[in-house]
Amino acid sequence: MNYWQKKIGICFIKDMGKRFLLVLISLVMFAGSAFAYSNPRWFSLPISVYIPKQEEAAIVTQAFKEWQLNSKSAVRFLFRYSANLASISNINVVFVDNVSGDRPYRVNHSFSQFGTYSRGCKNTNYFYNTDVILPLQKEDGEKLSKEQLKAIALQAVGVAVGVNLSEDANSVMYKESDFTKTTLSPMDIQAVNGVYRPTRK
Repeated sequence: MNYWQKKIGICFIKDMGKRFLLVLISLVMFAGSAFAYSNPRWFSLPISVYIPKQEEAAIVTQAFKEWQLNSKSAVRFLFRYSANLASISNINVVFVDNVSGDRPYRVNHSFSQFGTYSRGCKNTNYFYNTDVILPLQKEDGEKLSKEQLKAIALQAVGVAVGVNLSEDANSVMYKESDFTKTTLSPMDIQAVNGVYRPTRK
């Protein structure tokens, strides 16, 4: 076999490899489309989470872990505490004195679909980046207790991973919550599984 025969053979093998990879990706995407997901969600797991290294970090980390453990890792997190890693994390936790509005926290999503992203566009399927803004104080300036911060963080994390607010007063995700509940209800667990454990169409 001369040089050119070898060269043509190598190019043919490379070309076939690319075609095979393209077919494989198409099959995976088709298989994924056979499932129905209830909400926008994170495309891949674990979700990297940056939490500033301060006193409240342990409480907020526990709120994320509650969702992970109770969902039996249907949703999973990779925690980062170094400020150098904030820019490459999926979720960034931001602590502020207080937050005004109908809820004492803010969750700001950017949405993505196949490499493009936009802030506030809910027609796409995946979260691109999310800021979770959590208060350290009540509106009157009094510092939040650990239990209050955890209750707020639990609902904020739920929103951050794609769980809807609930009409169930026993749910952490209850839309009129007084933020006293620090454990997930069966409804909360069912809701997060609905987002990350799809059902057949």
